[in-house]
Amino acid sequence: MSQLRITANQTLKLPQPPGGPEQVHVFSEHEVLAIDTALAARRAVLIRGEPGAGKTQLAKAAALALGRAFVSYVVDSRTEARDLLWHFDAVARLAEAQVQGALRGDGTDHAAVREVLAIEKFIHPRPLWWAFDWQNAADQAQRVGAPAPSQPAGCDPANGVVVLIDEVDKADAEVPNGLLEALGAGEFTPEGLAEPVTIKDQAAPPLVMITTNEERNLPDAFPAASSAGGRGATARAVSVLRTATATPRPTAMTASAFAVPEFRA
Repeated sequence: MSQLRITANQTLKLPQPPGGPEQVHVFSEHEVLAIDTALAARRAVLIRGEPGAGKTQLAKAAALALGRAFVSYVVDSRTEARDLLWHFDAVARLAEAQVQGALRGDGTDHAAVREVLAIEKFIHPRPLWWAFDWQNAADQAQRVGAPAPSQPAGCDPANGVVVLIDEVDKADAEVPNGLLEALGAGEFTPEGLAEPVTIKDQAAPPLVMITTNEERNLPDAFPAASSAGGRGATARAVSVLRTATATPRPTAMTASAFAVPEFRA
């Protein structure tokens, strides 16, 4: 079982952005406990709090402390549930269809055109695909000519993946519901593919960290996931980590999870 390779109150230096200031993260006892609990329970972590409270930085720091690859996605009002899993590039497919029509003219080889325009050749892997099966996602990305997510030194997908789904409350309820469904099932099937994408490394399942600024209420399944009872696989998919907005240290957290008592800074 993976655990944070760091203790409470230790300082972790984060990768420095080009031309930016040095960044560090100090893990609180609450953060270490919450993340280790999520890893042990194989659940995602829901991080609540106001903008600027250090939610995104915590996810990056967790990836570095675990030595895992880091993949992120920022949700907005136009995000659809499948955008967290895969993206179908309909524009590229239409452009390719027009090129094929112009090149082949009246002597169209329909079988060849169907092969060129096969849907799977325009499906791009998104965060949960990389998290569930990095190599499978890399193969699909190569098929469509897309790069793999770049990684800072010390972050290796061989150790697992940390996924940040940022500001999930920006989207309609369909998005968090779809996320919970994929996490609860542990698999999903991208459009145009015959085989589902499943969690390949059961020894190091992905750590999914979901943030919300609480600007919009999340579906009932999210609050239900923070109680010991739960409601099936979907409700058991998420633990809760709440930012303590009253504390002067922006990265301090208040953590609660199923069988873990609540801590307040």
